Amino acid sequence: MATLRVTAEEEFSKNPELKQEDLDELREFMKSKAHLPVISDEQLIMFVHSCYYKVSATKDCILQYYRLRAECSDVFTGRDLELPACQDIIQVMKYVELPVPDNNGYHVIFHRFCITEPSRYMFPVALKVFFMLIDACLIQHGTSPGVVFLLDAAGLRLGHILRLSLSLVRKGMSYLQEGMPVRLKAIHVVNSVYAVDQIMVLLKPFMNRELYNMIHFHKGNNETLYSYMPRKCLPQDYGGELPPIAQLHENSIADMKGLDKYFKEEEKQRCPPLSLDHF
Repeated sequence: MATLRVTAEEEFSKNPELKQEDLDELREFMKSKAHLPVISDEQLIMFVHSCYYKVSATKDCILQYYRLRAECSDVFTGRDLELPACQDIIQVMKYVELPVPDNNGYHVIFHRFCITEPSRYMFPVALKVFFMLIDACLIQHGTSPGVVFLLDAAGLRLGHILRLSLSLVRKGMSYLQEGMPVRLKAIHVVNSVYAVDQIMVLLKPFMNRELYNMIHFHKGNNETLYSYMPRKCLPQDYGGELPPIAQLHENSIADMKGLDKYFKEEEKQRCPPLSLDHF
């Protein structure tokens, strides 16, 4: 069984709103769905915490999580950074969990291009590693007040947008909004360029109002970013006090590689393709 590093006992200690009876109800719910796997208390806690302890919403989140992970096999299987496709994409893109949370205690997930040639960009693999990074944050820290995405659009071109699969965009957005066991608080886009406007046209039909209102765009010298994020939690590349992105990227990649056993165990919890009709 896939296990997180923060124990259920530790989660109960830091989350007084957490109730054992809610976990018991959720476990019985999962048992009643023959296609759903048996998961740990720690995993159940991630779901109920992300839904602000609303049991009905948590049940929906669990169903969407397993449905979308089964449907998006090109994103949620083969999660091994030693595979050639993953090795290539971590050269093309930077993936970082910034080591210092913001003033609200939110963990910051950073992402940007390193190699901007569109032919090198493989959207399913890029999405795979991005969601691995989010999972790594959950595995290592357990529940947290929230997560923030910090996305650098420098280098984004129309050629990258043309490589997107509309079907996978739709499913990815559904997972982000309905199945991801995370309290997503904000999305900051720095170095916003013309191509960002084009990609927003593509994404907006798949966004609910809550997600759309979370997005903040920063142009020019990105000074507006500092009103949301203190310099103590930003890399040197962005006027902050943390080490450069290149070093932080290597650290995050090493962390994800160190979680290889978890990713392999979690992949065993996928629903068989024939069971998708049960959702």
